[in-house]
Amino acid sequence: MEALFSDADIILHAGDMTSTSVFDYLSNWDLRAVRGNMDDFDLGARLPESRVEEVAGRRIGIIHGWGSPQGLEDKVFRAFREVDIIVFGHSHLPLNTRKGGVILFNPGSYRGGYSTPGTVGIIEIAGEVALRHLQVEGH
Repeated sequence: MEALFSDADIILHAGDMTSTSVFDYLSNWDLRAVRGNMDDFDLGARLPESRVEEVAGRRIGIIHGWGSPQGLEDKVFRAFREVDIIVFGHSHLPLNTRKGGVILFNPGSYRGGYSTPGTVGIIEIAGEVALRHLQVEGH
């Protein structure tokens, strides 16, 4: 995991870390996280349901998501106002799309989804915004 994030300035996590040990490990970086529905009680109590971070002049909404994967993008889109990017989870499916001028980005799941390999998302902001998914080997 260290190799994946060695150049990361910030880690945005959209929930489902599942335990405080994962949170503690990721806290070695500048971690900005929200709780997910699979997080244990202690971790859920420490993290907000959603948050907005300003990174390199871009407003990024972070939320886990809820309910059926069908319509999830619409639900997380309606959860924020005046953001440039929304990072969300819940479905464990990598996604990079736009809605109403807002980038909707689901990094997927480090351990993989129900029928997908493990992925993480990379957001690079250097004037323009570049987003990509990296497949995690061995998961």
